[in-house]
Amino acid sequence: MIHYRLGAGATGVRWAMSPVHEVVSLARLLTEPRRHPVFHPWLRRRRQRLAGLDLSALTVFMADGAYRPDFLDPTPPTSEPSFDEGMATLLAAPVEQVHAELVDATARLEPAARRRLLDDPARTRADAAAAVRRLWRAAVEPEWPSMRQALRAELLDRAVQVNREGLRAVLPRLHPSVTSDGDTVTVRSAVDVATDCPDGLILVPSLFITDRVQCTTSDHWSPAICYPATGRYLWSAPATPRSLDRLLGATRARILAALTTPLQTTVVAHLVNVTNPTASEHLTVLRDAGLIDSSRAGRTVTHELTAAGRAVLDAAPPPR
Repeated sequence: MIHYRLGAGATGVRWAMSPVHEVVSLARLLTEPRRHPVFHPWLRRRRQRLAGLDLSALTVFMADGAYRPDFLDPTPPTSEPSFDEGMATLLAAPVEQVHAELVDATARLEPAARRRLLDDPARTRADAAAAVRRLWRAAVEPEWPSMRQALRAELLDRAVQVNREGLRAVLPRLHPSVTSDGDTVTVRSAVDVATDCPDGLILVPSLFITDRVQCTTSDHWSPAICYPATGRYLWSAPATPRSLDRLLGATRARILAALTTPLQTTVVAHLVNVTNPTASEHLTVLRDAGLIDSSRAGRTVTHELTAAGRAVLDAAPPPR
C-alpha cells in the first residue's frame, strides 16, 4: 500500500494538469497499444504524425511492469502549467536523483544498455527530454487546446464534488484502488510506502491512462496521484453514421457514441458543445428509451450505455 498522510485533510489536496505527463503517458500507450483498444481509432487518425519518431530514449523505460523513473514525470508546478514549465522542471531534476532512479528503472535491461544510461545520467535525462519534446510537437501540441479544455473541465468538476460531498466520497470514483480514511489517502499497490504531505497531495487527471493510477512519492517532487480522467480520451465526440443521426437526431447520436465509456453530464455537454441543461434533456430522452442508465452520487450523475444502447451502436453502419 501507498499511504499519503495529509494532516490537513481535504484542505491538503489540490488538482492540477500536466502536459508533460500526457506526453509521457502517450509514449507508454504507443509501446502497448493492444492493451488499450479504445485508443485505436485515435492512433489511426494520427498515424502519419507518429510515423518515424525516435522515442527510444523515452520508451526504454516503459517495459510492462517496470519502474518508470519519476524524473520523467515531475509533479506540476502550478494548477495549469505550460509544457515549457513542465520541461524546465524535468530538466532541473538533480543528477543524483536521476542516477538513483535509473538504477531501479534499468534493472531489467541488458548490461551494456544499462551501463550506457547509468554512466552519464545528465545525458540520459537530456535525451529523454528531447524525445518528450518530439512527441509533444508531433502529436500533443496540435491538439493541446482541446485536451486542456477537457482536463480543465475535469479539474473543476472534481473540485466541486469534493466541496459538496467531501474527499472520502470522491476518491473511489477516481479509481477503485484509491480510498481515504481520516487524513490518509491510500492507494492499493505492490509496494509499501508511507509519505507525509506537508504541502498537500496533488491529484492529476490524465487523458492517456485508463486502467491504473500512477503515484509519485519521490522526495524531490510534491506527492501526486495521476488518475484516469472522466471521458479521458473523448475530447471530441466520435463521428456517427448518418442513419443513426436520422434515427436519434445528430446530438443524441453523438451522445450515445460518446457513452462507450461512462461520463458525467458536464463532460457530455462539453463533448457535444451544448449547455448542461440541454445535455440533461437529451440524456433523459435516451434514458427513457432504455438506451442508457444513469446513477447519482450526491449531485453528480454518471451515464453509461445499457445493453440496448450498445446493440443500437453495434447495428449502425460505420460513419463514412
